Amino acid sequence: MGESYFRGHVTQRGIVFGPGGDVLLVTNGLRPWTFPGGRIEAESDPEAALRRTLYERVGLHTTVEEPVKTVTDIWGSGDEPVYAVLYRVQARSRDVELGEEHDDFCWYTPDGAVEEMHFKSLESAVERAVANHEAAEWAAETEDADGE
Repeated sequence: MGESYFRGHVTQRGIVFGPGGDVLLVTNGLRPWTFPGGRIEAESDPEAALRRTLYERVGLHTTVEEPVKTVTDIWGSGDEPVYAVLYRVQARSRDVELGEEHDDFCWYTPDGAVEEMHFKSLESAVERAVANHEAAEWAAETEDADGE
């Protein structure tokens, strides 16, 4: 039995949290709400490429944190499947300026963002991004309390 390998596009998306903890979702009108991002070019540093893409597409300065999930085939484009890496991202503001790729945006609570997702893997990505952030905040608070 021969092995089959993934042939398609690689993309990365940001689960973007604004000040106050809301999650940014975007749409181009033809698709349901989703996370902003895009394809990654060969030889690109993934985090820098995602920061640049988010600035170009939604006008936000961001800090890209850890990847929280990988998914395949959700953002397929024709015959080419897509492999996506989803990152937790922190935006410095909520001042969105949409590029040509999207025609609307909305800030949702994390629970609201989960409700807007049409795939279980995207729901779990939001939940994981929230949990990872809460764990990091707890660790930082514990470290500060210990005086380290």
